Amino acid sequence: MTLNVLLSIVVGGMLGHAVDAGYNGRLATYINSPESYAIRLFSPEMIAKGKGGWQGEHAGKWMYAAAKAYERTGDPAVLARLTSVADYLITRQEKDGYLGCYREDKRYYHRPSPEAMTVDWDTWIMAYLIKGFTETSVATGDPKYADCALRIVEFLHWTVFEQGIKIAQTGMHSGMAGCGMLDPLCDLYLLRPEKVVKDMIDRCIFELDDTPCLQLITLACKNYDVSLIGNGKIYEMNRCLTGMAKAYQLFGDERLLAACQNAWESIRVNHLTTLGGPWGGINYCWEIFNRPAEWAPYECTETCSVMEWMHFTWEMLRISGDGKYASELEKSSYNALMAARAEDGNRWIYYVRTNGELTPRGDWACCWSSGMTSLEDVPVYMYDTRGDGIYVNIICESSYETTVRGKKIKVQELSDYARTGVAEYVIGGQGAFTLAVHNPQWADSFEARVNGKEIKARVKDGYIRVKRSWKEGDRLSLVFPYEIRTVEKTWEYRNAGAKEHNFSNWYNGFTRHYVTFCAGPLVFATDHADRFEDQHPLSLSREEINGAKLIRETPLPRLQVGSVTLKPIALMPPFDGEMSRFIWFQIK
Repeated sequence: MTLNVLLSIVVGGMLGHAVDAGYNGRLATYINSPESYAIRLFSPEMIAKGKGGWQGEHAGKWMYAAAKAYERTGDPAVLARLTSVADYLITRQEKDGYLGCYREDKRYYHRPSPEAMTVDWDTWIMAYLIKGFTETSVATGDPKYADCALRIVEFLHWTVFEQGIKIAQTGMHSGMAGCGMLDPLCDLYLLRPEKVVKDMIDRCIFELDDTPCLQLITLACKNYDVSLIGNGKIYEMNRCLTGMAKAYQLFGDERLLAACQNAWESIRVNHLTTLGGPWGGINYCWEIFNRPAEWAPYECTETCSVMEWMHFTWEMLRISGDGKYASELEKSSYNALMAARAEDGNRWIYYVRTNGELTPRGDWACCWSSGMTSLEDVPVYMYDTRGDGIYVNIICESSYETTVRGKKIKVQELSDYARTGVAEYVIGGQGAFTLAVHNPQWADSFEARVNGKEIKARVKDGYIRVKRSWKEGDRLSLVFPYEIRTVEKTWEYRNAGAKEHNFSNWYNGFTRHYVTFCAGPLVFATDHADRFEDQHPLSLSREEINGAKLIRETPLPRLQVGSVTLKPIALMPPFDGEMSRFIWFQIK
């Protein structure tokens, strides 16, 4: 496990456009100085008025994203904004180490009832501040930011080990909101490998399993579906799993690895939309996993859950090197994440539904900062330098510079993969190494050429590997079949006609079959209005489905299915048009 370093990467194409929009949008405007409202929440005046609360999480998320942006760009303007905000927050840290925006009588260390989780977000905010300060210290090289994070941990340590506070009881959702601090604690440990941080890491791991209503590690090791663990809250569970994956990399506890592997597979197999977002909401709560057998075309994904699912998947890729994790990162990047963003880079959809209305909420929404953060994560996910060479995890127009076996190498991806299925890499520099490109799970074949000559490339662990002595200007071309693909699902609707939408009743409803359309890494959609509470489905015959045509226009490929025209959902930004999307068609 390593923290981020200054990246020599430039992202272009569809993903690069989104990253640039986010950089110039919410990252630049929502918080840009200590006077920004989200930072003034930490001022004495605002705290005294009780204006703080969970909204304090935006400060830590923004610092993390801004630090990542500076690592990527080296832009002195973002550095100035970052340090001004971080420096101000340091002045707001109290002598005992507490840093937050709760009034004193509302803080987490006023002992909660042993039977119930505290309904506040005090430690949640502190965890995001630890994450933001840690990444700021990495980006700037200034230890004072890590020192501030460490003082927060020392305060938490005192309340836990001296005052008897249980971490799980400082947050909601079966204790997962509190124990989610495991993730930033592991980040800080890399910079400050001190006993106080290790104690808190160990305590989080202990409480993740010792809390009776949770038992995350034990149940995941027994291969329980994630919907049956805790209260099934998607965002918080993925955050805890991310922390567990990081703790495994630091300390090597095999139970943590087994739990993470089983939980990840449970989510991938049973709880991802076609867009690559973990979903819930058709029967109980939009933010909680449904039971594995429950599916409806009105899938609902919280953008915060997409961010944390990608964090978790990235850590599993770092552990295993398996390309299946890279394929999921690519799917989520091109679809679930792109489907939530507005063109201006400021606004985000809170809930993305595969069929149904889109829910943006306001700029205080947690998802607006999570989307901003995810965009700055994507460049980190794209490439990985390992011992034997360069690994491509997300295929996109880009350039990447690194050092392989002591030699500086630059790799450029020049083709429009998302719209054509072609990936072409040009080598700058020379040396003997492996160039490995993840083999997308949507592609059942590929053609590989080096300098125009067809080669037989080896596929291992989900990567197409080409090992050779590369020279300046060498080209590796990979051609994947860019054809229409369909995914079919069956909806068994229970308790049909009742006002409550309860899937737990005995079956007395109906069965309907649905289909959605993909090409390359993209999922296609239309802006037809349809929602669970007021259903207006579109239907297609088998003849229309089989006769679907791909229209290869630049820059926007389209599908013509019967009388309906479909566009890539990634290129249908919300807010500027219809506030509904539709990808699941009923089969006549």
